[in-house]
Amino acid sequence: MDRMASIVLRDVGGLGDALEAECWASEVVSTWSGRETADGDAEQIFLPAFVRALERKASRNALAMLRALGAVGGDSHRKRARSAGDRLAARGLGEPPWSDQLGRFKPIAAALVCDEAFDDGVSLFVEFGADAGVRHTLGIYVDHNLGGLVKDVLVAGALSEVRSTLGARAHDGASLGVRELDLSEARARIEAALYMLDHTYDPPVDEDVGSLRALLDARTRTLPEGFELPDPYEELSSEQREQLLADFLASPEGERWRRDEDAEDVVSAAIYFGADYNHGGPLRWSPVVVEIFMTSWLARKVARGLSFFTRVPEVLPDWVRYAGRVRGVPRELLSDAVDAVGEFRDEMLETVDNPEAWGPAKMFAVAAQSEGVDLADLDALNAFIERYNAGLAA
Repeated sequence: MDRMASIVLRDVGGLGDALEAECWASEVVSTWSGRETADGDAEQIFLPAFVRALERKASRNALAMLRALGAVGGDSHRKRARSAGDRLAARGLGEPPWSDQLGRFKPIAAALVCDEAFDDGVSLFVEFGADAGVRHTLGIYVDHNLGGLVKDVLVAGALSEVRSTLGARAHDGASLGVRELDLSEARARIEAALYMLDHTYDPPVDEDVGSLRALLDARTRTLPEGFELPDPYEELSSEQREQLLADFLASPEGERWRRDEDAEDVVSAAIYFGADYNHGGPLRWSPVVVEIFMTSWLARKVARGLSFFTRVPEVLPDWVRYAGRVRGVPRELLSDAVDAVGEFRDEMLETVDNPEAWGPAKMFAVAAQSEGVDLADLDALNAFIERYNAGLAA
């Protein structure tokens, strides 16, 4: 810890303001946050030792680092860093010029930005200000295709500047919708996205999510509570799924697939995926959703012969066209989702034939089918389960 403190303190003298100091402290905390050791949570073990090491350094830079940690650390860590900083200050060490602004940023306004065409995710922007009139915005991207977790975090200028940039993007053809967001709703959305992040194994997120997590937690604590988010998931009954299939087959896009049982199977699989696994339901098909369905979900979940998968690239474009038309997706954007089917065709066929990409349920189903077990015959299926489990135990 002494050596690490020496390394960290080399950069503290170059910190120019309170926001920069809090970002730096957040990055230091990320060294241990979210990591487990044989003795428990790494942050709970090492951060207190790091605070003690900083106090032993007894320098102005050490005091500055302790003040920054006292602004963004967890509850117990903040108190520990502040106490250590107070002891160093009592010894006559000078405070950093920005110390009186640490932890004083308060929420001012918030905005929600969404992709109105595909709804792959939303961006939350919360503006904070301090007594000196300095403002900054914390941006959080919530990825709907990853279960609604925090995918990216950024620090930007004033919210007016951010909205100006977003307005320019919208004029360039991006289907962005922007609305004012109540601060309590902003907190509820951030906390829900952080919960999903913390309960996702090895999430594929930007590195800034880790380095700015302590800052994000500190800022979220300043937002008012009290807003309850509605449940985003609506159960789709079997009757509703069948009606959706019938509506497709009666549409201009699906008319040519009537009485084609294999084609209907493909559409049924797409509806099932959308209803049970896709944010926004069975009619939300962006290029990313197409990729997930074709290269991930089909391989993990669907135990069918090669003939089924070869029909997917034939039928799926018409389902995507139908779904996009019903949702009102602009034609020029919808074409990107339709084209994605062809782009991922070869990867899908390679993946569905690779046992390493299969989920456990599919592995079991394929094993049963390879032994001639009728999955609809419960007696035969139960007998196979006993043999299958016995083989695993052996």
